[in-house]
Amino acid sequence: MASETQIGQLVIDLKIKTEALEKGLETAKQKLENLENENKKIQNSNNQLDASFIAMSASIIASLAKITSAVDEGVQKYISYTNSMQALQKTAKATNNSMTEIESTIKDVNKLKLMDDSDVTAATKNLLTYGFTVKQTGEILKVLQDAAVGNRQASYSLSEAVRVTTERNKNGKFCIIGCSWCSKKYFKNV
Repeated sequence: MASETQIGQLVIDLKIKTEALEKGLETAKQKLENLENENKKIQNSNNQLDASFIAMSASIIASLAKITSAVDEGVQKYISYTNSMQALQKTAKATNNSMTEIESTIKDVNKLKLMDDSDVTAATKNLLTYGFTVKQTGEILKVLQDAAVGNRQASYSLSEAVRVTTERNKNGKFCIIGCSWCSKKYFKNV
């Protein structure tokens, strides 16, 4: 009998220990599932951070490209303006015109900043080269600006239209804006 009691006690002890082990395994399983869920949350968070970082990097690269483009455009405008001013100074000297008077006329013509500085300078040089006075040049440029607002070719900006109008074309006339009054009012065959 003593051995039956011991075996019964062992069975009971084994049952208790098995139940405790099962509960321990269940608890461990729950903790592992919780860890997996936390890892998934962290992984999703990392994926979102990666996507945000990629988007931010792309935005920074696009901004840098715009800044680089703006700087390049500014440098090109400066070079163009410097070159056109040098050509205008040579023309002023060759035509015996005062650079001060020419600069004053350019400021008056372009006070609304409708034209790029290099284009207004080149247009002024062209008209002075064709023999117009500084005063006539200023009047012509104002008229051309007004005409170019509505009558310029679509491929030209207002500034380009005025500059190109003052350049010679194949026919020996220099009005290409398309206005009929130009040759009558100011322009002549050259």
